[in-house]
Amino acid sequence: MEFRHAVVAALGVMAFASVANAQEIVDPSWASIPDAGAMGDAYPEFASRMEFAGEASLRCMVAPDGTLALCRVDTASPAGLGFDRAALSLVPGFRLNPRQVDGAATKSSVQFTIRFRMPSREAPPPWTGAEPSPEHLAAVEAFMRRSGMLDAMTNDLQTPDLMVDADREDRLRAMVGQVLDELGREMEQASVLGLARILTPGQLDVLREGGEWPARPRDDLLESAGDVAALVGTRARDRLVQLYCAEFDCPAAPPAP
Repeated sequence: MEFRHAVVAALGVMAFASVANAQEIVDPSWASIPDAGAMGDAYPEFASRMEFAGEASLRCMVAPDGTLALCRVDTASPAGLGFDRAALSLVPGFRLNPRQVDGAATKSSVQFTIRFRMPSREAPPPWTGAEPSPEHLAAVEAFMRRSGMLDAMTNDLQTPDLMVDADREDRLRAMVGQVLDELGREMEQASVLGLARILTPGQLDVLREGGEWPARPRDDLLESAGDVAALVGTRARDRLVQLYCAEFDCPAAPPAP
């Protein structure tokens, strides 16, 4: 079970420095921006777990070749969650068509805002297939524990760089640990249920003997098999937000896109 989801980011309004006494000026325009994958990779880890939106406004120099340099963060919010560093990490992915003054590329400056937004999520459709027997559930859990799958799930939630300010790192990591203490067993059981729903006893026997995994089920089947896991994941997210907001300023909900 993961907290993390895909992300969407948007650019704000640009403002460029003027050039005095130019006879013919063509303002710069975006030639390329980071793709969705780069935006998702840059999204601060802890903020993505809580599904907090954020933004950072940057001010940069634009070289005649359209690259950005000497970028600095004007503002970033919410504070402390790493959106300032996330925005700066994306700078190499931006390129502009440079300002033209009388036909010649010239230096200029640019100010723009990168907005990080989590997409809206819908609950997966409920599982309508047969439920696994208690014996099959126990066998799947034993396999997942023996193979390290359950430990890997826990480690994935505990070890990543949270990408927050250093003075918050220990406290926020403790919050993640508290949520795992409270809901970790339910998260394990939900993961076991999801796998047991799509793995037959015969397929499990093959895996236990070192055989290959069966073909990937249809996406809709995978989604519905994880309906309980999604529900527990939402509860874990909500509990993490509750702990955070009890100690730090709780970000307001982002405006509708």
